[in-house]
Amino acid sequence: MAPRSRDTWTGYAPLDATLRVQSQAAVSDIEEGLRRWRSWSYLSVENVKNRYRRTVFGPWWLTLQMVILVVGISIVFGQLLNTDLKTFVPYVGLGYIAFSLLSGLTSTGAVVFIAGSSTLKSTRQPLSNLVLRDVGVEFINFAHNMVIYLVFLMIGIVPLSPKIPIALLVAVVIAANGLFLGLWLGIAVARFRDLQPFINSILGVAIFFCPVFYHLDSLSSSIQNVLLFLNPFTYLILAFRTPLLGEPLRLSYYVGTAIVTVINVALGLAVFTRARSRLPYWVA
Repeated sequence: MAPRSRDTWTGYAPLDATLRVQSQAAVSDIEEGLRRWRSWSYLSVENVKNRYRRTVFGPWWLTLQMVILVVGISIVFGQLLNTDLKTFVPYVGLGYIAFSLLSGLTSTGAVVFIAGSSTLKSTRQPLSNLVLRDVGVEFINFAHNMVIYLVFLMIGIVPLSPKIPIALLVAVVIAANGLFLGLWLGIAVARFRDLQPFINSILGVAIFFCPVFYHLDSLSSSIQNVLLFLNPFTYLILAFRTPLLGEPLRLSYYVGTAIVTVINVALGLAVFTRARSRLPYWVA
């Protein structure tokens, strides 16, 4: 089959279009955005470079900052919880790396269309491009932070487990969640601006409600249930970190991850389909 021409991309659907036409336009937008991966991946790399332009270490400051945070948190909470640092440091490190990725995807996804309003109003391109660019930025940061895990492997404080590919698959699932989260949350924030400070407030304390520097097993069963049923971050963090540490896998982590992903995808498609054509007016 011959590759599809850019000219076949349908662009925006009319405001009074039928649900079928709007749905086709939304799916076409996502497909076109994924097809233009060279464009948004280049912008992602340039975004990270620009943040650290004229610095000596460049983007590697991301890794150094994460090392300082992980060591500091591990020492403090390791003493408070009377935990062996050899096992506690990689537990906290991988947990904090996963949490930083999730919180970064959430915070950037919330403002993606507001921040890209000038681009959105001046050019005709897939709106998913803006979300994919920000997802790319967060995963570049994530890749820099995962160098810490390679150091853990090299010095032998985490095992080289055959379960590692599971964590890679979870990272792909997190990327998909980041895309569809941006498609519905970015639109919601563009329409209802009070949501942005609310989300920032939630993210400011979210780490204390995620198993980053404590174990779920050390909590009461009632609190465990609250964290699992009401906090999607918990499933994703545990599903990612557990295989990297070589710990026993729990089916509940991956069932929860699947449920969160299905809800996110469904919500993203529904909101993006209904509100996509109205978005330029909301960010004007």
